Amino acid sequence: MKTKLTLLMIVLGFISTAQTIVKYSIDSGGAAKIVGGIDILYTIGEVNVQEQIVGGIQVSQGFINPILLEIKIDSKVFLQGPIQNPVTAGLMNDDLRVDGVIPTTSPYTDGLTCNTTVFNVTGNDAIVDWVWVELRDEVDNTIIIDSQSALLQRDGDVVSVDGVLSVPFNQASGNYFLAINHRNHLGILSATAIALTGTTTIDLSSDPLAVYGGSNAVKDMGNGIYAMYGGDVDDDGQILNTDITEALLLTGTAGYSGADSDLNGQILNTDITLIIQINAGKAQQY
Repeated sequence: MKTKLTLLMIVLGFISTAQTIVKYSIDSGGAAKIVGGIDILYTIGEVNVQEQIVGGIQVSQGFINPILLEIKIDSKVFLQGPIQNPVTAGLMNDDLRVDGVIPTTSPYTDGLTCNTTVFNVTGNDAIVDWVWVELRDEVDNTIIIDSQSALLQRDGDVVSVDGVLSVPFNQASGNYFLAINHRNHLGILSATAIALTGTTTIDLSSDPLAVYGGSNAVKDMGNGIYAMYGGDVDDDGQILNTDITEALLLTGTAGYSGADSDLNGQILNTDITLIIQINAGKAQQY
């Protein structure tokens, strides 16, 4: 009996130590398939994904680990309102920042936020206001590929919500139209699709030919500065009598308002007579 029990234990021990599973392909069968622009090759028990870049997602060989690609934009624009009577030549006025009325939450749809310390910066890099930046399709510029809120400095630089760095987009390098919008100025669009890779500098403030619609899209402010037209109180892409009417109703008030065409924090007759009325009939060019 003792001998049989020992033999049984040896057999059980052998069985327990023999349960090692090794991962390997059990057959050479398989196929290839292209799905959504990604070429997938597979055999039974193994998948091999070739490296591809599709729609801004990079897929490398082996397991699928998506990596969002990034491009950055250093763009430059001016707004007519705060550059029309500048305290310092070549720089927009930053009255809204000085008065402490620029919100830390963007007025645009993504609701991005910034730290209050961003508005402590003075000089050339002081913040004037929020703007809205769009990347548009290189073939059909009515198609918005990506968009986000950003901040505008006195010297015209459009920067990220930290108030300093370039504006990043999680998109693949390629050709895009660039649009810049403001809540009471007519938006502008680059005249052509621009090759964006890494960090790209785009100046839409010094040459009307760089802007879609040319001089119909930007106002000559002198000294080589071309600015986005002010006076679009209701932000509908047109400057009409309705904008004048809306501003008249708010005349004498103060704060962060679309009727404040010169962005000095106050709605006065000068907002109407010096900007809205003069620009009446102007429309966004895209």
